[in-house]
Amino acid sequence: MEEKIKVLGVEMNCLTAKETMVLAMQFMENDPVDTIEMMTMDSLMNNQDDEAWISQAGDFKLVLPGESEILEAAEVRDRVKLKETENRTFLKMFMKYLQKNQKRVYLLADTEEAISKAEGAIRRYNRGIRLTGHACLNRDDNREEEVVNDINGTETDCVLSVLTPPYQESFISRNRTLINAKLWFGCGPMLSRSYDDRKVLQQIRHFFRKTMFRRQVEKQQKEK
Repeated sequence: MEEKIKVLGVEMNCLTAKETMVLAMQFMENDPVDTIEMMTMDSLMNNQDDEAWISQAGDFKLVLPGESEILEAAEVRDRVKLKETENRTFLKMFMKYLQKNQKRVYLLADTEEAISKAEGAIRRYNRGIRLTGHACLNRDDNREEEVVNDINGTETDCVLSVLTPPYQESFISRNRTLINAKLWFGCGPMLSRSYDDRKVLQQIRHFFRKTMFRRQVEKQQKEK
């Protein structure tokens, strides 16, 4: 039976990278668009009281713990799953799949800076990935219809989203039936974090994020 975990109100799939990859490849053959999201500690902490966001996240076909601390909070002891999550193994496998199979990729982000950073991360994963287009989008732009039309005009296979929650989830919730793609992948900061984690400042920030996250989980558990 497929293992599920629940942390700060959000239910997530607890799979190995290989199991996740098998499902992702199946999604890439299906219509209409399927959805995957990699959940972070920040997303869970910042939106744990937002019932609409939790509901929208629950509608994703796969919700994956993007950081090993999330698995640890759910008391997952499986060393393979912990190590693969820490190493972003599935993300690396999926990026290789996109390149090898010449899949067309469209990139969504909040700002031009985020677009540039995400494009740099994609090149570091694999320079052969086919980017068909990109767009900056935020809740105040009123450009959702324009962006959806642009995505559909590129005959995109996969939309890679690094939009910031909760807007990311509300956007795909409203537009899922309108997007002509095989897969929507909300990978957020996970896309570039494999490289950012090497920086000392990022390591310090991660330590404080981890401490805050543990406190939030412990607080919720006590309240129950």
